[in-house]
Amino acid sequence: MITDWRSAFSVLAVCVAVMVLAGCGDHSDDHGHDHGDAGHGEEAHEPDSEGRPSAVVTRYNDDTELFLEYPALVAGEGSRFAVHLSRLEQYDPVTEGELTVTLEKNGEVVAGFRVSRPTRDGLYTPTIEPRDAGTFDLKIAWKNDERSSEHIIPDVRVYADPESVPEQLGDSPEGEIQFTKEQQWRVPFHTTTVGERRLRESVPATGYLRALPGRDRRVHAPVPGRVQPPEDGWPEPGQRVEADTVVARLVPRLGVGTDVGSLRLAVEEAEGQVRLARRERRRLEGLFEKEAIPQRRVIEARVEARVAEAGLKAARQRLEAYQQGDEPVEAAAMVPVMAGTAGTVAEVMTGPGSYLDEGEPMLRVVDRQRLRLEARVSESEALEQPAGAWYTPAGSDQRFTVDPDNGARLVSAGELIDASSRTRSVIFELSNEANHRVGTAAKVRVWNGDSKRALAVPVSAVQRESGETVVYLANGGETFERRVVNLGIRAGDYVAVRRGLEDGDRVVVDGSYLVRLAASGGGDAGHGHTH
Repeated sequence: MITDWRSAFSVLAVCVAVMVLAGCGDHSDDHGHDHGDAGHGEEAHEPDSEGRPSAVVTRYNDDTELFLEYPALVAGEGSRFAVHLSRLEQYDPVTEGELTVTLEKNGEVVAGFRVSRPTRDGLYTPTIEPRDAGTFDLKIAWKNDERSSEHIIPDVRVYADPESVPEQLGDSPEGEIQFTKEQQWRVPFHTTTVGERRLRESVPATGYLRALPGRDRRVHAPVPGRVQPPEDGWPEPGQRVEADTVVARLVPRLGVGTDVGSLRLAVEEAEGQVRLARRERRRLEGLFEKEAIPQRRVIEARVEARVAEAGLKAARQRLEAYQQGDEPVEAAAMVPVMAGTAGTVAEVMTGPGSYLDEGEPMLRVVDRQRLRLEARVSESEALEQPAGAWYTPAGSDQRFTVDPDNGARLVSAGELIDASSRTRSVIFELSNEANHRVGTAAKVRVWNGDSKRALAVPVSAVQRESGETVVYLANGGETFERRVVNLGIRAGDYVAVRRGLEDGDRVVVDGSYLVRLAASGGGDAGHGHTH
């Protein structure tokens, strides 16, 4: 697929070059240009501005990029501006909204010009005609409904007459790579500012997310018997339970060699015991009233009578339970089964009416509020001090950080090497705010040592060209520079830059290969106009 992609853009570059050559034959002047459908258009040039040098300005704020081309301003004469606006979030052109251009002096508006909509997507072409000469702040403000953006260009000169205009405004972008806004808007393209970041050296690992010890519990039958639902109904997967929640009840199974006849006999024997105990209690109570025996004898008789009554009740319940089958029985005759840990019912292995032996699984309850990340690091990696990690779960491109600053902790760093896999185990405990599933596999990078602040760029900004490590610097809205860099440690999606860039530089992140194609075609390759 990479070969096909590059081949396609090679063909594109050739086609664009051919179109450039075909179009240039109609223009004899050096400063003018005509984009046609892909550019700024002839309307960007007023007759009054012919022969004047042009200024090119690029500005950024939090929301938009401004790329501005305009001829030198002369008092009393019109100048057509070419104002390109791109939304930085998706790097696409502004397609609607009002644009206001003002010249200001000491915070007061000296002159103002307004257009209600763009000439075409991303491009506004207001005509500016200042009345007075002098030095002003140029403010370009865009507004559409609740969204707005503002750029201020200080110290813009308005000349008194055409003769006062110098031959050149600002520095010339000679020799730089050209890649127009119209081309940028048609492909995935994005730039970002180079700055310092906290980076940590890391080593690769494979890992799994596990439940904490005791938080992944299989509930087993404590005694052999028939399963009955609890009062609140049979638990379902995904249901939240507490440690003391009754998730099932068991009707104890008959012992080996026991039949219904023996249960009936047990009931009759218990009834006889109750009759004897009650008779003995009444006899002793009569003797106690005559003060013939001590009170202790009466208390003992009453206790024996209550025990006999309880025995009779239990015998009747056992007989009733196995005569009625699935009919409801009294809760006292059942054994309650509790969840044992707070969490979510993850799996149900049985159901009401089933007969289980002691120790057979019934439910699985998992607490996922906190998890453990178990990473396996190859013994060939020089892992010294695993202070944290980041991981990407299987099936996802999102990266998650394991850091003491967000509540994670190192559980163990693994003192042994597994003989079969030749890896060591590194275990972290973390808060499961992302609601991961227990058992999820993950690609892991374990931090090795302390963090360092370093100048860094996204990994996607880096190109390998003829053995050199290269990034493409955005010097302006449509001009770029190839820059060889020396890289340092990589941490996740960013890599440190030791030499070649400065804080505040802007590099191409998405679309750097297309800029490389434009560079390989020479100064005009892929451009289609001159400034």
